[in-house]
Amino acid sequence: VTGSGKSTTIGSMLNYINRNYRKHILTLEDPVEFVFTEDKCLINQREVGTDVKNFEIGMKHAVREDPDIILVGELRDTETFKTAIHAAETGHLVYGTIHASNAPSTITRILDLFPQEEHAAIRSAMAFNMKGIVAQKLLKSIKEGVSRVPTIELMFFDVLVRKYILEENEHMLADHIRKSDKDGMQDFTTSLKSLIDQGLIDRQAALDVAPNREALQMALKGIS
Repeated sequence: VTGSGKSTTIGSMLNYINRNYRKHILTLEDPVEFVFTEDKCLINQREVGTDVKNFEIGMKHAVREDPDIILVGELRDTETFKTAIHAAETGHLVYGTIHASNAPSTITRILDLFPQEEHAAIRSAMAFNMKGIVAQKLLKSIKEGVSRVPTIELMFFDVLVRKYILEENEHMLADHIRKSDKDGMQDFTTSLKSLIDQGLIDRQAALDVAPNREALQMALKGIS
């Protein structure tokens, strides 16, 4: 969703890598949203339309520069997504953003970019190359000194997630996320309850954005 802080989150992740690891980061964006200052990493930033003609050409040049990490910006069309997948298939860690309401629906949003006859190939590409999806929304905070906080859903591509995607069973992903909290996954219900418990947001604000209001109400009552 626009205004959900996706770009800020990715920027923070790349800055963390920049401060802690010696890597080569290359960004391919339209437009460039954050200008990074090199710390431990070598960072090259390219703007589509200014530095390179399009994503496809930009990626061909990018791969030749032997980056460890590539940011492709927003996955808004087939060209950009195929560019990102190709980079992942050739051994690069790739970051990208897309507009989706939650982690499972990201799969559908990506498939919607492509004609039906390509879906099987795209499902396979996602299942074997994607590592995780972070979905988030920004909420106004009630805590003094804190303006907004993110509520976050996390889905990692374990054996079952890959299986559900390959077998066209995306409807089973939400329940799998809910049951996989011990493996680091988290749904919006768990995230929203945590923010309420920490005194960062009020209950009504949480219920207003909760994908499953009933589940959140039950969680707040201590019913799992």
